[in-house]
Amino acid sequence: MWRRTRHPWLRIYDLAANALHTWLNRHMPPDQLLRWVFETCETYAAAKSVLEKTPVARPVIYTLIGCAPDERCVIERTENGFVTREDETSAANDWVPNRPRWEARIAAARFLTWSSAEAAAGSRDRQGALAGWRGPLSRRGFDWVKPPVLNPYTRLAVTMSPARASLRVAGYEMTTAGLPEQVTQICEI
Repeated sequence: MWRRTRHPWLRIYDLAANALHTWLNRHMPPDQLLRWVFETCETYAAAKSVLEKTPVARPVIYTLIGCAPDERCVIERTENGFVTREDETSAANDWVPNRPRWEARIAAARFLTWSSAEAAAGSRDRQGALAGWRGPLSRRGFDWVKPPVLNPYTRLAVTMSPARASLRVAGYEMTTAGLPEQVTQICEI
């Protein structure tokens, strides 16, 4: 979120100002751009170019993969700008590296109490854990879904491989243990 103010209690002002800005700028919403890319772009390079250059209504972080080993990137978008990372391609809820005046996404339960630094630290921890995962993406489970990736707001875990034409999804739900637990069977397509 773009922060005009710094105090946690003024986040609601920033949220409202950002929502108004999104409504007034009339660019395409990021999810609609992504769908359009999936429907019209025939190559990884074409999809990457459109996701980087088409103005969007609000900031977004895209993770894009193709079928070749070198076809992967994270595209961090503002309404009219972008930064693309092709070397470290894991993402959480904040820019890498962190950028001044931007704040990592904060859960609703912590909206008025967490500082920007706490939100950024949580995001960095999740991104670092994903980037550091060296284990296999096994067919048995989602071994990589553990704290800090697993957090009170985790609801889905997904692995996919366009080269193998596979998609695996598992659902998570809060329990009395304090962290969500896998509550669905793994769905593999």
